[in-house]
Amino acid sequence: MVRRVLESLCVRLDGKPAAASTVQRKRATLYNVLGYAVELELITSNPVDRVQWTAPEVAQSIDRRVVANPAQVAALLEAVKSLGKRADKVTAFFGCLYYAGMRPSEAADLRRGDCDLPGRCVDCGTDFDDLAAVKPSASCDHEKIEYRWGRLVLAGTSPRAGSHWTDDGGSHERRGLKHRARQETRTVPIPPRLVELLCAHAENHGGGPDGRFFRGLHGGPLSESVYDRWWKLARERALTEAQVSSPLVRRPYDLRHAAASLWLNAGVPPTEVARRLGHGVAVLLRVYANCIDGGDDTMNDKIGDALG
Repeated sequence: MVRRVLESLCVRLDGKPAAASTVQRKRATLYNVLGYAVELELITSNPVDRVQWTAPEVAQSIDRRVVANPAQVAALLEAVKSLGKRADKVTAFFGCLYYAGMRPSEAADLRRGDCDLPGRCVDCGTDFDDLAAVKPSASCDHEKIEYRWGRLVLAGTSPRAGSHWTDDGGSHERRGLKHRARQETRTVPIPPRLVELLCAHAENHGGGPDGRFFRGLHGGPLSESVYDRWWKLARERALTEAQVSSPLVRRPYDLRHAAASLWLNAGVPPTEVARRLGHGVAVLLRVYANCIDGGDDTMNDKIGDALG
């Protein structure tokens, strides 16, 4: 019976093979449930331990085919914006995943107070620490803005847990940052392009009563089903038919992979990339080893010289 249950974890409801990470997660859940039954003395031992069965191996590195270049990401963000005002509410959300390397659950919990959005008015030369709060003055409308590097201070995440598993009965639950203590924060510098996107979002769509930047269709937490739908439509509009059928940025999360790959290939030290992503350095290099370009010709020449 246990073997049959374990084998069933490898199949989706439509009969197709489940992802290795899904199988591994469900196997761990099953094991913990049976372990709790042992603790309650409902059974004498965990029966999974008596079955010679191994879960499929989970890929440790990112498939470089999912990584988009800056031009492709810019086209995708424009495609999201072109889908209409409702879709434009998540344009800056996707920008956070790429330009700041944020996890979707971190971007969904981004608050207005977490953002430093500086810039300068080209017409009057006034410097602003917070462009999202700038109003026209008697002497200048501040229409031409030079956006500068800003900063985000990430303090929490808002993953979807399901209403059955949260304390307040909501579908999302606010938690601390992944792999960090509850009150620990992570500071991420952001380029002028993301500062511009966040300012435009604040001006056109505002924020929630709790200060959250991004909201669902009815004002609640932003859900995966909402932004996934717009992302699929944007891929069909911005990419070629061959690219749409390929793994290229198939999921919004792949924008975070694209960000990490871009930073590493630009020569940013792995320690700094890991800090901005909220990773350990060892995990970073293991996960993104296949996405680091450059140096192949030099390495090939060295190997050729050794062989020759």
